[in-house]
Amino acid sequence: MTASDLAILLDETVRREIEHALPFDPAQVALSAPRYGAQIATQVKYLQRARTKLPSYYRARCILPPLAFEQASSEETAALKSFEGNICIDLTCGLGVDSLYLSRRFTRVISLERDPLIAEVARINFARLGADNIEVLTLSAEEFLQNPPAYIHDFSQADLIYVDPARRGAQGEKLFRLETCSPNVLALLPQIEVWARRLVIKASPLFDVEEAFRLFGPNTIVETVSLHGECKEVLILSENDPDQRPVSGLIRTTAVGQGTLEFVREPMGPEGKARYQLQGHSLLDNPSDTQKPLRNDPSDDLLTLAPRYLLIPDVSLYHAHLVGSYAQALGIQCTSPTGYCFAHHIPTGFFGKGYPIRQILPYRPKILKSHFKTEGIERCNLLKKDFPFTAAQIASALGIREGGNRYAAFTSLGHHRYAILLDHD
Repeated sequence: MTASDLAILLDETVRREIEHALPFDPAQVALSAPRYGAQIATQVKYLQRARTKLPSYYRARCILPPLAFEQASSEETAALKSFEGNICIDLTCGLGVDSLYLSRRFTRVISLERDPLIAEVARINFARLGADNIEVLTLSAEEFLQNPPAYIHDFSQADLIYVDPARRGAQGEKLFRLETCSPNVLALLPQIEVWARRLVIKASPLFDVEEAFRLFGPNTIVETVSLHGECKEVLILSENDPDQRPVSGLIRTTAVGQGTLEFVREPMGPEGKARYQLQGHSLLDNPSDTQKPLRNDPSDDLLTLAPRYLLIPDVSLYHAHLVGSYAQALGIQCTSPTGYCFAHHIPTGFFGKGYPIRQILPYRPKILKSHFKTEGIERCNLLKKDFPFTAAQIASALGIREGGNRYAAFTSLGHHRYAILLDHD
């Protein structure tokens, strides 16, 4: 988006044309608009997408620059940020979704955006959204922390500094390490500690949670957030006030619409790996299965163990490497840290999905192909974990298509490979 595009989109006649075009295909809008077809069609396209991702922005008919929209948090994940206080500084405004939701919990939000055009769009959108306690400054994080505006010295410290570093390089490549993102939070830490009591960093969804404890210390809090079966955010919380720091490190796993689990990080075990204890759960709360625990061992055979349910913990647990800890706390069987869980019952409040098992079969494609044909299964949803073939390769080997209302899961245990036919409501 350019400055001239913004001027066009602020024109009242163009705004009415956008409103009229909202129900239609953007491609047709681009061809049929008498003027400014590209600008109108682009806004129609992103407003249509905003209905789901950014419903408040859609209702307010905000201006949506394409790149800023793609990089923005969804409102569903932004709404989960429960930090509160008087002053919040957002070092990376962008489209401003996180600033908007933080403004509902803080008296005042100072939001920084180094791109003058995006900063102006954010100001316009916040006005349309009625967020009058957000001040957008056209500054980079580095400029603000090194030489803030004079009036900022009116307060001694902010309650929170929030930062969502840009994770694209100069050539558009994806960046995962904090020191390669912009701003470089690690380089700015000494200044941040002067300015704020608490720091929250939104890292890449692929960020390794254990790295957070190495970088920010054993008293760090990390939260993995999932939405619609996909890990969307990894939040790192570092308390600069010693009196507010937790006694031990914590990992929270949150699934939008399902809730949050909390695991306390215990001292390193003899094997040099951190151990985690699920808070608020006990084996006494969930009677454990009487079968021996599954290991990824050639001597184990899923056919003889005959579990009744296949359980898939939420993706936030997989991302935090806590599937094994969660399974142990519930007394259910876990094939591997990246595999499925199995049980004779679904534990109350299970944090994930559970499927009744109809049949467990060895993965022998020719026999399975004949079995599927006999059962009249032409389409099937294919799930897989710890399995060497893609869903497309499995479908081709079994002579079926993906989709429909049937479900089957594929996994490996030791040298054994299995097809697990599932019942699904």
